[in-house]
Amino acid sequence: MSWIFYTIAAAALQTFRNLEQKGLHKKLDVLTVSWSRYILPFPIAIIVVIFTYSTVNSWFIFYCFITAIFQVAGNIFLLQTFKSKNFSIGIAFYKTETLQAMIIGLLFFNQGVSFAGFIAIIIATIGVILMSGLVFNCGFEKFLQSLQNKAILFGILTGFCFSISAFNLKSASDILLPLGFSNLRAALTVLLWVIFFQNILFAIVKIYQKRFLSDLKSLLCLENKSTFFKTAIFSFLGSFCWFAAYGTGKVVYVKAVGQIELVMAIVVSYFHLKEKLTKAESIGIVLTSCGILMLILVH
Repeated sequence: MSWIFYTIAAAALQTFRNLEQKGLHKKLDVLTVSWSRYILPFPIAIIVVIFTYSTVNSWFIFYCFITAIFQVAGNIFLLQTFKSKNFSIGIAFYKTETLQAMIIGLLFFNQGVSFAGFIAIIIATIGVILMSGLVFNCGFEKFLQSLQNKAILFGILTGFCFSISAFNLKSASDILLPLGFSNLRAALTVLLWVIFFQNILFAIVKIYQKRFLSDLKSLLCLENKSTFFKTAIFSFLGSFCWFAAYGTGKVVYVKAVGQIELVMAIVVSYFHLKEKLTKAESIGIVLTSCGILMLILVH
């Protein structure tokens, strides 16, 4: 049951990270904001890669590399949802990743769910949809117009990318466990390998753009320094909790309980960003919370 604790902790940390990233997004481009998550722990990642290289196999490296690619892509799409809609709605669209993960896990990774787990996921997902900002009560035409928002496309792509990355990082973690790694040590090792690859990917892109030094200076400038450090710290701690949760629990269930992040985001939006709470969002919060609670009780 430790995966439940790690998931809730990860959701809370990621909520605060997203809030900090949104502040950076007002000043910097999407790629640079996404890069801000991975720079700070890079020196530690280099050391871990050097000392564990002879221990791991090629499949481990492959899984970590795929995880790095899809996490970077997912984060970029997520930042695009923030650009299209407000803070809480941006998260809502990608939280359909639970259903995506359930389908991907069943089709490609031989990971099914129990009937009770399926019902809990459906209830929670309905709650997520209600919190997503789609228009249900203004006629069919208005509903179709709400579906045309770009945030929905970015949200679906975000969920798909994060689902693929989750299954691959779990596969990487599973390789380390028979080698004597504890669950937490395996999670930390996989995370630092992934961060190593992510920094290389961003460095290549930034060098190609001829903006490596200029964008790095922008992140570390006095105006952005505090936000950058808070983003990096929240991101690293949150990612470690996510990796630990995926390593000890089933990917689909972790993502389902992780939907509590949306409830947290709504609360943050209401109290911190002064965004109004609609009736649909209120009902959505109740349904999502019930689905998560049901999932916890039956597993």
